[in-house]
Amino acid sequence: MRRQIGTNQDGTPILGEEELVEGVRGYVTAVRDGDVFHLVSASRMRKQIYVIPNVGKKGAPEFGDPVRLDLDADWVKGNEYFHMARFHDIDGDGVPELVVGSDCWDDYWPNGLEWNDEGYRGYDDANRWLGGPLRGFLYAFKNKGSLAQPLLERGRPLIAGETPLEVYGQLAPAFGNFGSARQSLIAGEFWNILHIARQREDGQFEPTTLLRTQDDKVLELDQCIHLPCVVDWDGDGREDILVGAEDGYVTYLKNCGDGEDGLPRFEKRGRVETTQPLIHAGVLPSPAAYDFSGDGHFDLVVGNSTGELLFYQSREANGAIYLDKEIMLRAGAKPIRIAAGPTGSIQGPSEKMFGYSCPTIADWTGSGHMDLLVSDVTGHHRLFRNLGDKSVPPSFAEEEFLTYKGKPLKTVWRVRPAVVDWRKDGQLHYVALDEEGVLSDWKQASETELAYKRYLHWENGDPMRFTVDVGGGRGRVKLCFCDWEGTGRTDLIFGTHARACVPPDPETGAPRNTTKQAGIFLSRNVGTAEEPRFALPVPFRFRNEVIAMAMHVASPEAVDWAGRGALDLIVGVEDGTLVWLKREDLSW
Repeated sequence: MRRQIGTNQDGTPILGEEELVEGVRGYVTAVRDGDVFHLVSASRMRKQIYVIPNVGKKGAPEFGDPVRLDLDADWVKGNEYFHMARFHDIDGDGVPELVVGSDCWDDYWPNGLEWNDEGYRGYDDANRWLGGPLRGFLYAFKNKGSLAQPLLERGRPLIAGETPLEVYGQLAPAFGNFGSARQSLIAGEFWNILHIARQREDGQFEPTTLLRTQDDKVLELDQCIHLPCVVDWDGDGREDILVGAEDGYVTYLKNCGDGEDGLPRFEKRGRVETTQPLIHAGVLPSPAAYDFSGDGHFDLVVGNSTGELLFYQSREANGAIYLDKEIMLRAGAKPIRIAAGPTGSIQGPSEKMFGYSCPTIADWTGSGHMDLLVSDVTGHHRLFRNLGDKSVPPSFAEEEFLTYKGKPLKTVWRVRPAVVDWRKDGQLHYVALDEEGVLSDWKQASETELAYKRYLHWENGDPMRFTVDVGGGRGRVKLCFCDWEGTGRTDLIFGTHARACVPPDPETGAPRNTTKQAGIFLSRNVGTAEEPRFALPVPFRFRNEVIAMAMHVASPEAVDWAGRGALDLIVGVEDGTLVWLKREDLSW
């Protein structure tokens, strides 16, 4: 929670320092009840909605024990997850109903097989999706109780036109009048658009249309899975829209007045900013470190699920290291933004806005300047040449693809690659997981061509794998090679997702059979410069606790962050946080 502490010149609020509301999880909305507001929480991880009653007073919220709501409804599909819930008076009787958007994947997966199932095939030979759409519907539950202690009747689907109101998955509702006597629904969905539907006199809704800009173009957002909120954000008397997204940012859409059809038009003003912000690098951040500014402090280039490459300049003041506000790196004249498009993700077209950029930094072209090598959602590998102008942030040329045997290198997805000089003789090697999820080593043959692929092995001679899963389940590992223990050998530090299984034993492999959360591991190099081999991994511990970092992945970078002559870890965590793990707090 952030409170308004002032007002900007454009009328928008200045938001203060973050305050944590303990014990509240999921997609959360607020509902006003007199002078206080209660919280409503939904999550696809559970079948219940929770109301967290505010037992405090105006300006001093205090939340009591959650009230569990077990919902029953005339479901459209019958196997729907709850996505987002809010209380709103739809029928105009003065008592807010509980309105719940749903999310249904039953029709999406081809032949019922998902992206990490044996035999899964997402696209045909013409690259057409073999599955169906995501689906999201909207339900209203009449409330016969209070807002703090709801008593709900059986739910009914809301109708738009002649059929149940539906969007492309993960329906998130908000309501506003937008200067009209009739209220309108704003609906977020999985993709990067918003829907609007006016309510008819009979209480149902008109068919949805897409939200549009002043010049009557579809308003396209930067990410996906959008959660809207209607509010007069700039105090000009018109209702605006704030919209949260999967990447964790909130975007301000300014109401610019109605179009010829009587529906409001909006301008995308950008992300809402706050005072004293915590570092948030999108979602699933993957950091790489280098002192681009030459001031003795390591700067960061961070990839994320949105496919951006964000630059953070590092500074020091009063003995504390801090990061400047992020800047999106550019390639040529355009910001770098990798996206799967309709056919680029193994998870199907729902992921068209995802990029999962995973950068590593190396002087790959031998120019004396540090280039970027990046893998992503597609499993391709891109080179961004440093233009060498010594600017901060650094400037890069347009992308080039790394190739192997004359074709663009294609591997499993979402793996952070590495560049290694095993023998310290200037011969660079490119290391990544190959298309089967085996840790592979290619020699650099030219600035874009790779050659002489070989597998890397565990000390027992087995090729290095990181899971027992198949398909897309083989990806997501983040690689970091360094001399961690000062032995002169190049060791491997890697981050995994929760379903990873190292060594690949379905009964003992970690973290699948240990913490069941994303982890960070060390594999010592016990081989030679000619033939590196790696000891079976041991998990890193932080202050004697095995590191467990949510579900999707932990992405480590080894760097002497404080200039103390010893390597620490900078780690990207699933929620967008970057954490500094000091060496003295780690054990392995």
